[in-house]
Amino acid sequence: MRLWALALTITSVAVIVPPSAPAEIRLNPVAPLRRQLASGNGVEFTSVTISTSWDGEPLTFRRSGVHELAGGEVIASEILDPKDGEDPERFIVFPDRYYEQSSFWRERLPEGKTWGVITGKQSLALTCGNIRVSDPATLAVLLAGTRTKRPGGVYDGTPTTLHEGVIMLGEVAKVDPDLRIGADRRPTGAYAQVRINWKLWIGQDQLVRRCHSSSWQPGLLGSDELDPIQLVDDVHLSRWGRATDIRPPAADQVATSDELVDIPE
Repeated sequence: MRLWALALTITSVAVIVPPSAPAEIRLNPVAPLRRQLASGNGVEFTSVTISTSWDGEPLTFRRSGVHELAGGEVIASEILDPKDGEDPERFIVFPDRYYEQSSFWRERLPEGKTWGVITGKQSLALTCGNIRVSDPATLAVLLAGTRTKRPGGVYDGTPTTLHEGVIMLGEVAKVDPDLRIGADRRPTGAYAQVRINWKLWIGQDQLVRRCHSSSWQPGLLGSDELDPIQLVDDVHLSRWGRATDIRPPAADQVATSDELVDIPE
């Protein structure tokens, strides 16, 4: 009888012990990013950039488009830049050249041409202000410095987790040798000390769905003669893995810079 009562007691205790909590899924957005960069597919984006000097009116720039990804990097971008009261500007960018439709080109193109082309090295990346979120090392160092984390709402149809932090631009440059400011400058001197407040919204598949960055730049393109400028960038990324095949315009529609027509004064 005593053995039976003891067994019953042990059984009862076992029943009421709560199950252990499931292990938290380890955050590792770098691996999914690498897979996307090697996929041969693309990702869509929209961005709003606001640039404001301390005593000036804010300037707002809006863009949208798609990036094509392959071989571990961005290999082409197609960008639409709407203009109030004007036809939108369009850009098709490759590593060694870009094609442009804009008011500048439209007024100067020879008859029968609809695109202009500029040759030279181009920087292709998923950018968020001075942050290249398509660089795996940059993404890793940002998330390693996360200060706060909380539910971030639904973007691109998936619940996200919002990560926030602060980083110096010089720290980003240390892990991203391809980072440039302006035309082709490394962030040194005062620019290396730029403090970036960043936010990343990571989806359940651990892909970035939104990035927000805010910083004060020490003068336009590093000029000491100009007032500091606040740069705020808000980028949404969607449709990761969409089929993408960006191609240049037809050759007979493209004019080079030496074919431009002078505008009569």
